[in-house]
Amino acid sequence: MGRNEIRLRRQKMSSGRIARHRNYGELMERHERGIKIRRMAVAAIYFLIIICLLIFYLVLRQREQQHKGVKQDSALVEKNKNGLQYQANPGSNF
Repeated sequence: MGRNEIRLRRQKMSSGRIARHRNYGELMERHERGIKIRRMAVAAIYFLIIICLLIFYLVLRQREQQHKGVKQDSALVEKNKNGLQYQANPGSNF
């Protein structure tokens, strides 16, 4: 038996195949509903990923600004009790 004949035999309508197609409309509704749910889930996941990346970026930016402020404060010339001036070490955290 050739490949084409086997394929035709497999696609021959039987009582089981007919029963599967009786509620085709209901099956298509379920399928569409499933697809919509999957699309919404994927969209929600992408939205959460974007929000997380945005929050991460804002936190890094805020820390960078605070770090710049600490460097500027430590570079200022300060006076001690005797009135002498000295420059604080750039690596110290005053």
